Amino acid sequence: MSYLSIAVQRQTERKRITQSDLARSSGLSKSYISRLSAGESRDLSDHNFLAILKVFSADPTAQAELVAARCMDAKACAVGTPAAELVDITVKNSAPVEKPRFDFQEVHLSQETERAFAWLRSQCPLNPDLEKHLVGYAKLTGMK
Repeated sequence: MSYLSIAVQRQTERKRITQSDLARSSGLSKSYISRLSAGESRDLSDHNFLAILKVFSADPTAQAELVAARCMDAKACAVGTPAAELVDITVKNSAPVEKPRFDFQEVHLSQETERAFAWLRSQCPLNPDLEKHLVGYAKLTGMK
């Protein structure tokens, strides 16, 4: 899997469109979109990437996440070089998002579950968005 394949899947789920819809809207073949979504297609041209971005033209944040994901894939290829350590890729929020407030009872997780969360978090240092989701889920379940 690539960061872009995950971002494409996430954005199509948010927009509630299928791979066929994305293929039709972008003008790309369904098999190409399928390979891209599976992380099998590493030969994404700028032309094809722009075609995918146009499908999400009504949502600048979605487009920004796709651009960031493509950049993260490029950064991941350069891991181990001094230059990669100097690059930070983030998506700025265009509007402040009000965080919902939840009143949950404190939950005590087993040591095994806490270790599982720690392991998952250690596996995603290159994907801060995924890390935020894991930390958010951990907080929802009562983990501190």
